[in-house]
Amino acid sequence: MSTQAPQRSLSVRDLEAILGVTRALAAPFDLTTMLGEVVNAAKQVLRAERGSVWLYDAAADELVLEVATGLRPVRIRSGTGLVGACAKSRQIINVPDCYSDSRFDPGVDKASGYRTRCMLTLPLVDHKDVLVGVMQVLNKADGVFDAYDEALATALAAQCAVALQRVRMIDGLIEGEKMRHGLEMARDVQMSTLPTAMPAVASYDVCAAFRPADLTGGDTYDVAMQDGRLLVMMGDATGHGIAPALSVTQMQAMLRMAFRLGADLDTAFIQVNNRLAETLPDDRFITAFIGLLDPATHQLRFHSGGQGPILHYQAATGTWTSHKPTSFPMGAMPLSSLRPAVALDMQPGDILVVVSDGIFEYESSRGEQFGERRVREVVAAHGTKPMAEVVALLMQSVEAFAQGAVQEDDMTAVLVKRESRPFAQGKFERSFDAIPALVAFTAESFARLGIDAVLLPTVDLAVEELFTNMVKYAVGSDAAVEVGIAAIDGGVEVTLLDRDVEPFDITRSPQVDIHAPIEERKPGGLGLHLIRQMVDSVEYEYNNAQRRSLTRLRLTVAGSASRRAALKGGIDVGD
Repeated sequence: MSTQAPQRSLSVRDLEAILGVTRALAAPFDLTTMLGEVVNAAKQVLRAERGSVWLYDAAADELVLEVATGLRPVRIRSGTGLVGACAKSRQIINVPDCYSDSRFDPGVDKASGYRTRCMLTLPLVDHKDVLVGVMQVLNKADGVFDAYDEALATALAAQCAVALQRVRMIDGLIEGEKMRHGLEMARDVQMSTLPTAMPAVASYDVCAAFRPADLTGGDTYDVAMQDGRLLVMMGDATGHGIAPALSVTQMQAMLRMAFRLGADLDTAFIQVNNRLAETLPDDRFITAFIGLLDPATHQLRFHSGGQGPILHYQAATGTWTSHKPTSFPMGAMPLSSLRPAVALDMQPGDILVVVSDGIFEYESSRGEQFGERRVREVVAAHGTKPMAEVVALLMQSVEAFAQGAVQEDDMTAVLVKRESRPFAQGKFERSFDAIPALVAFTAESFARLGIDAVLLPTVDLAVEELFTNMVKYAVGSDAAVEVGIAAIDGGVEVTLLDRDVEPFDITRSPQVDIHAPIEERKPGGLGLHLIRQMVDSVEYEYNNAQRRSLTRLRLTVAGSASRRAALKGGIDVGD
């Protein structure tokens, strides 16, 4: 498997093809038809001559070849050959010359008269990390598969795995069941597409909830990290039931695919909208909020296709800003361009509130709607609490307001809050001359934020080492280095943001054997080794599109004391 990042940027044609595959795989199929669609999709996207899908039989620990181009169904034990190795490792295997790989079985070629030159073998693992099977594509039309093909194939495999798992689930659950049981199953399938947990985002508290009016609903939401940014999405299809549920699930899958393949916000919105416009009935559409939050700069950019109002609570002033939709509902008509995306600066304590019409328009027994004002009142009154509590209180307030009135529409709420913990930020010229100002900044920040000064020498050493590396090695950038310091429970969090640079992940830098004789040691790397020893945790993120590097360090008094005690006791605390 190649370890090099794809060098080609994603073309509009490739994005359209991938989204078309994702749309096709969202349709209801029986298992045999779905397997054929998966093979055809792989051949189309990767420009391959042949393809096959092996389904994993967990009970027998076997891989079953059910559909392949020119091959009969067979069974093999997990671990056998290239397909078995892929299933065991759950890693993509790229073989440019099959006859030079000992794991390749040429017997199939001999039996069929076909000659396999090159092959991509990919694990099909669904969103819950369950192995569904293995996909193989053979003989790229114009050469061998490269790193770009691997990236496309990996994204395609993720969607194929979810589609196959969905078909398996449906086939297993609806057999012999009546419509009621089928609806219950459909609800389970729809709910399984929602995030199982909220992503952990430094300095942010995120929560969402969905309450359908029927067994299945026309609402959905998604909250997930995509290339260092937080994707926040909420969709509301016209009506509720199975058909709207399929529509919003289809939209969610296509958006995730688009962002996973590196599409920007505008391109993703337009391409997914246009795909929906091709397939949805004329009287159907989806109102949708699609936003990307950069946790490093705290800027949220969004488009709203017919969804509104979008509410932004500004904690510093206790005021609200209400944003109208930026475009037509998704799928209502094809689009070639958009108005500029709305950009929000999320200040400490600010809350983004995205709720569906089912909350705003919930009518009480008196015929009065819950309305925007009541949503604002609940959030403002309880905004200092965890967002999970605020969402629960919002739902409870709607129930109390309804006074027993039946829920007529799906209710969905997504809240994103920037934590209001103490924070300091400074920008420093990329020069060794800036180090004294950097040291003064850390000292002043510690004092102003009330951070225990016992951690200051360690932070200074770590920040100076990282800043020095940025000055020495990121020579192609003129951008200032941005340093942030935040108080956390019992300690401090430090971030260094470097722009217009190539990636350098300090968490993957070679280990230094400090016990080796001096003549055997290679120069360099000791400073980074010490940083990993001295702090509680080190995280690194790189944004390819923006060529931006973010390093995050966390250090607590308790962790520092534990390391000192371990060292006194002669214990190797490791990295």
